[in-house]
Amino acid sequence: MSDLELERAIEAVQSILQPLKGEEFSEKIGKVSIYVQSAAKSWDACGKAMQSLGQKSAKDSKAADAIVSSFRASLNNSLFFARTNLDAVLVQALETLVWRPKNPTKADESRKAAALKKAFDRSATPDKAMLQHYISASDPLDKWLVAGPWGHEYLRKRGVDLEDFDGVLCEILECSSSA
Repeated sequence: MSDLELERAIEAVQSILQPLKGEEFSEKIGKVSIYVQSAAKSWDACGKAMQSLGQKSAKDSKAADAIVSSFRASLNNSLFFARTNLDAVLVQALETLVWRPKNPTKADESRKAAALKKAFDRSATPDKAMLQHYISASDPLDKWLVAGPWGHEYLRKRGVDLEDFDGVLCEILECSSSA
């Protein structure tokens, strides 16, 4: 990745986050923004350190490896915490949009999740099956599991593009909330 590509990616993420900073999710979005900026700073520091190493005409591959290793660790940490905060925003948004039943026990949730997993495992397109199930289900626990963290984790494990799933889910939620 070039400096320009990284800069464009960071600008794109920041432009997406900017409108959300004034919303109820502002604390977590602010943290995501900080971690994204931290990734950029790590990139800059890595580039400067590598330049400095090159200017000294040092052929020390251990030093270069240490710089790259440090950058990777810092980048992985920043991205991990950014994802963690984005996941928290997602859960917060879903709790706002999808009613989470208060009555079910952990055993009820586990049983339902196992049944849903078994049903969706049979589908070649679990994302479409989950969206269809969300639309047709009358059980609030089913809806919560499909649209909530369990459903997202399930799709992530199946290698499904969550962006497409979330886009359609948002359309469904918007339509159902205005009806």
